[in-house]
Amino acid sequence: MAATQHDLRTRLYRFFIFANTRFVYGFCCFLDLGSFRYVQSSGRPSESVGNVVGTVLFTGKSVLGLLLLLESVLQQAAHGQLETLRFQSELQLQRLGMFGRCHQAGHLLALIVSQFTCDLVRVLINSRNQVSPVFTISLPLMWLLRFRYVQLVQHVMDLNQRSLRLRRSLLSLASGNDLWQPYGVQACRQLQTLRITYERIFECYEALSTCYGWGMLGLHLVTGFEFVTNAYWMLMGLYKDQILLTLFFNGATAIDFGTPIVTLFWHGDAGAENGRQIGCLISKLVKPVGSKRYNDLVSEFSLQTLHQQFVVTAKDFFSLNLHLLSSMFAAVVTYLVILIQFMFAERSATRITGSV
Repeated sequence: MAATQHDLRTRLYRFFIFANTRFVYGFCCFLDLGSFRYVQSSGRPSESVGNVVGTVLFTGKSVLGLLLLLESVLQQAAHGQLETLRFQSELQLQRLGMFGRCHQAGHLLALIVSQFTCDLVRVLINSRNQVSPVFTISLPLMWLLRFRYVQLVQHVMDLNQRSLRLRRSLLSLASGNDLWQPYGVQACRQLQTLRITYERIFECYEALSTCYGWGMLGLHLVTGFEFVTNAYWMLMGLYKDQILLTLFFNGATAIDFGTPIVTLFWHGDAGAENGRQIGCLISKLVKPVGSKRYNDLVSEFSLQTLHQQFVVTAKDFFSLNLHLLSSMFAAVVTYLVILIQFMFAERSATRITGSV
């Protein structure tokens, strides 16, 4: 009965989110034509690089919103499998006596508040000095993409919490090996339950990558491009001595789109680290004077942790880890440094030409 009620609540929640998301996206698409006509009639040069990049970003976010909706519709079976695996892993953890509640609300609320604060700053700046004529119109579409980020972070945090509870259970089992104890059937059963629980959590990570892999790839590309362009516009503003409000607007936009990327990669790396620590704990479970069956099960569990790692991937294009994020940040910094060098070289060449 409880499972039926949980399934009903899940379906109603999906329908509510999907209906509201479709309405928001339709509303944004309806205002899309009006926004572009406004830009064209505002007297700004149509061939400006800023207008072209802004148009590409707006179009990319609109297309990505449509693709996210299609992914939600087409991956309903995979999402149902993910919910089933999460339920099974929770039952296995309860069998081990590992009860616990995920403290996710505080982290998710902090992420949403940071996004809302950046938007509030940009709204105030745009009301005084119209930096972007389509900013207010495109806000619902931005929040559509952000809520998908929040959904991904919530899923990854939930799986990380399960892997953390599994690691604590392994620690309690390994602590018994500090003192010599005769082999018991209960220890073998507990180890088998731990191994099955690990497999269920790994299947949850795989199902999560299957459900949201293409969406993560699209979100990463669009938000990464948004972050790079706004960082570039900040440098151009400093170079051309623009007003301070424009610099704050572009800086808030870069923070707004950079924060979800860092948060998602941070929690993805934390899940992979939990998996590595679990693999290191397996060697402490060996009983030299134990039965062959128990030690063989420990060896099988150790091989399982090597081949089944807690990693969230975007259709095998990349995985969520801090090493990749730091490499991307280094590449962006290198790109911006090269642009700065070109700008200063151009300014020096202009001064030399003018003096001659």
